[in-house]
Amino acid sequence: MSNLARGGFAAMFAALALLVGTPRRAGADPNNANCKPNRATCTGNHQCCSGACTAGLCTAPASTTTTTSPSTTSTTVTTSTTTTTLRFVDNGDGTVTDNETGLIWEKKDNTCPGIHCVNDAYTWSSSGTAPDGTAFATFLATLNGGATGVGNCVSSDGSSQTGGFDNHWRLPTIAELRTIVDGSVAGCGPPNFSSPCIDPIFGPTGTASVYLSSTTSASDSGRAWFVAFGNAFAVSTITKGNPNYVRAVRGGS
Repeated sequence: MSNLARGGFAAMFAALALLVGTPRRAGADPNNANCKPNRATCTGNHQCCSGACTAGLCTAPASTTTTTSPSTTSTTVTTSTTTTTLRFVDNGDGTVTDNETGLIWEKKDNTCPGIHCVNDAYTWSSSGTAPDGTAFATFLATLNGGATGVGNCVSSDGSSQTGGFDNHWRLPTIAELRTIVDGSVAGCGPPNFSSPCIDPIFGPTGTASVYLSSTTSASDSGRAWFVAFGNAFAVSTITKGNPNYVRAVRGGS
């Protein structure tokens, strides 16, 4: 082979070796030395050293900040207050108030003789039909003070009024008297009839007789309506001249 031929082949191999030894920049990897710095043009994240290609430029990756806030639980406690109003209230002066009807009732006692004695009986009429019996002329007259209007409730030295019996006391109507019948009292009614059918707050209540009302029978003017608390439901009329129990009331119409 001539020197010219050998020189040609040498030059060809040298050119080929140079071509093979030159690296190809088809695309950089963020993990190699050929990646592009920030703000260099790019077409994909793999070309950038930061690994982020945004709008055609290599950029720093977005940072994410996580903030944890403590959770606070607020508990509101609501207190509900329920006020219960008793129907019957002992006023402490020999009277009982019915908060349902607004009536004030006489409270009986065992002081006998005495104007509130549970065992005392009175007549509705002495003439047969008119309200002139001892229930009106003696019992109510005493409660309402008679001529003086003071009644039986004064201090021991007589210097001041101490109770609730100073005028306006009357016999209840039959409708009013029935409002204080209480069939739920233990022992009330059959079979034993051991307790009167009325709240004990009213004091002792007779069970062997009836309590007169101020209501006259529409069919017989000589008879008045009554309630027998010893029999719970017994409501009927009785001759006005017969002595029977009474319980005074005030208020209402």
